[in-house]
Amino acid sequence: MAFLLPAAYAQKINDVVLKKDGSRIRGLEITEFLLSGVRGKRGNDPYELAAHNIVDIEWSDIPEEFLSGKAAMVRGDFQAAVQLFGAVNSDRPLVKADAEFYKIKSAVAAIGNDKSAAATAAEHAKSWLSSNANHWRTPEAMLLEGRAERLAGTAGTATITLKDLEERAITEGYGGVWSARAKYELALTSIADGKGSQARSQFKSAGNAARDAIAGASTADKAELQAIATLSRVGEGETYLIDKDFKKAEQLFRQLASASEPALKAAGYAGEGEAIFQSAAASKDPNALRRAQLALAKASVLDASNSEASAKSNYYLGKCLLLLGPQKEGDRFKQRAQEYFTICITSYPSTRWASLAKAEVSK
Repeated sequence: MAFLLPAAYAQKINDVVLKKDGSRIRGLEITEFLLSGVRGKRGNDPYELAAHNIVDIEWSDIPEEFLSGKAAMVRGDFQAAVQLFGAVNSDRPLVKADAEFYKIKSAVAAIGNDKSAAATAAEHAKSWLSSNANHWRTPEAMLLEGRAERLAGTAGTATITLKDLEERAITEGYGGVWSARAKYELALTSIADGKGSQARSQFKSAGNAARDAIAGASTADKAELQAIATLSRVGEGETYLIDKDFKKAEQLFRQLASASEPALKAAGYAGEGEAIFQSAAASKDPNALRRAQLALAKASVLDASNSEASAKSNYYLGKCLLLLGPQKEGDRFKQRAQEYFTICITSYPSTRWASLAKAEVSK
């Protein structure tokens, strides 16, 4: 009878590992996290899976706050996710450590322009890494720490963290995907520090690393590596914007817009529109702003993956309307601009364009 069953049987652990090939390994009791992967038992047999094969863990008898936190992340409500993951209680230390990791990941995604929040997230990431040495999530935690340090305005500290990740990706065998991620984040750090020429070199290095890693990558990682390669080309163009060489930026982006690959084409039009807008921002030249609108509209149409190009396009389409004003765009120009900003905020919450759009909406 059911009430006679021992408590240990009723509470049998049934963890699930989600693999990068889309399969699930069920019936596990995960007992140890290592830099190399996870260890545990499957029935009475020992089980181990390498870190590069793992996407995520689904814990047995997961606390409700953990599930709700994951759902909040999916819908882009990162502030709520931070609160939910912070409220997770579990008798299993590995579950608690995972909740703390997701709290940090959510906090970094929620930073926006808040440098104080970024500094706090960076400290939490550093503390988590110290408490969870040689964890299979170590590379991602290092990347999150570096990103938070960049957003906190401490580019020098971010550079140290990310160069450490870049080096460990090679020496400790994290894999090519982590090398590419680290290099791309380093390029963003140089941009944040206003070092256009240095960032340009780093973007090229990130793009090369991503393309080199694609051949041996899993299907899941290939998509991200291709995105890094694309974004690195876009980043090269943005470095010219930092240097205020708008003509050179427009030329580079126009080259991308002529590419056969849809993602590059969309990114090229979005960048071209951005370059034209930046060049025309001071003079408010209506003809130039119309050219920017046309390029940005093309980017939105061509961006089949609904990615960074669309986020950037919606942001700058809103900015174009504000500069053109009521004489060129009619009495509803502000409302229409707000609609573009709202699309950016709600549809692309994890992009930097969402943060910039929020700043425009709050004016």
